[in-house]
Amino acid sequence: MKFVVAAVALLLGLLARPAQAADTIEAHYKVAGPWAVTTADAPGYKLYYPADLGAGGFKHPIITWGNGTNAVPTQYPGLLNQLASWGFAVVASTDTTTGTGSEMIAAAQYLIDRNTDSSSVFYGKLDVTKVGAVGHSQGAGGSVNTATKSGGIIDTVVPIALPAPIWVSAGDAFHVDQLACPVLFVSGSSDTIISPHSALQAYYDQVPGAAAKALLKGAGHNTIQGTGGGFLGYVTAWLMYQLQGDTYARGAFAGTSPEINTNAGWQNQVEKNLP
Repeated sequence: MKFVVAAVALLLGLLARPAQAADTIEAHYKVAGPWAVTTADAPGYKLYYPADLGAGGFKHPIITWGNGTNAVPTQYPGLLNQLASWGFAVVASTDTTTGTGSEMIAAAQYLIDRNTDSSSVFYGKLDVTKVGAVGHSQGAGGSVNTATKSGGIIDTVVPIALPAPIWVSAGDAFHVDQLACPVLFVSGSSDTIISPHSALQAYYDQVPGAAAKALLKGAGHNTIQGTGGGFLGYVTAWLMYQLQGDTYARGAFAGTSPEINTNAGWQNQVEKNLP
């Protein structure tokens, strides 16, 4: 009997123990989500999406992805598979130049059209009212252009390592002051040449509406490639917040004390006008 009482007391003590410091919003979203992931190839696109599309009647938000200069989707397996595991249907243009945004707009429209195509695995299983544009480097500029040139189909933007103006060709020019949807600018503290903090701060200041900005300590320009490094947690959380209405994920960026602002792994964090 004493053993049973002691065991029960121990169990109650464990249940009552406060969450440990590691139990953060970032930690929650930096690992794979609940959906098994599958991939497919379509002409001009690589697709990453939940294997059990539409399970339980779920409608999957869409992410259109833009590669960095001369890069292809298979160089970003960590991020693209991660987003699919959290319930997003990701369409990644295989084009190695995505700065104008035209490739990403066409990709988003391709997946939107599949939702009404009875021969498609996506038929009736997508939330075409929730679409995000995410890209790296040149594709980060492309994500901004996608939002400003697509007639309002984009609901949020995540430019990763957005280049400073000196690196942007005239044909790829983007205008963050025209953004009408929430944007998260992220880069690395070691990315001091292509996407330095001074450039991101200027972009953030020009956005008229909802925006957030942060630099991952120690990250370089191409850290997002491969596994995705330390970017996975908050990029995923942002998209869950913006496109799936996840109130837990929202706490990373909004409210009285956004988690990212006190995270020692990040710097230069700031937000404005977030819902």
